[in-house]
Amino acid sequence: MTLSLDPDKASQFLDGMTRKNKVVIISATYCTFCTKLKMLFIELKQRFVSLEIDVIPNGRELFREVQSRTGVNTVPQVFVRGKYYGGFDDVVDSFKKGDLVKFLEQTS
Repeated sequence: MTLSLDPDKASQFLDGMTRKNKVVIISATYCTFCTKLKMLFIELKQRFVSLEIDVIPNGRELFREVQSRTGVNTVPQVFVRGKYYGGFDDVVDSFKKGDLVKFLEQTS
């Protein structure tokens, strides 16, 4: 399935994706940290949607929208239930403390 994204609708697209999906990972196929983070969610048996900014049409516009919301200029960036949860270090630290699993269970 090819996602088509009108550059003017990046905000609406991101809102729709984060509303419809519990976990959304803004990612890039070349990013090893993105791959590691996706593997963590797979190991946790947690469903997620990965939006690969280097693959989807108008991925740059989507990433600009994400950057404007989070102030972060790198991938991966994780949204849980529509709220920004953090990047790689934030999510891994949260997992190591046991907070990530608790948070995901609370938002089931």
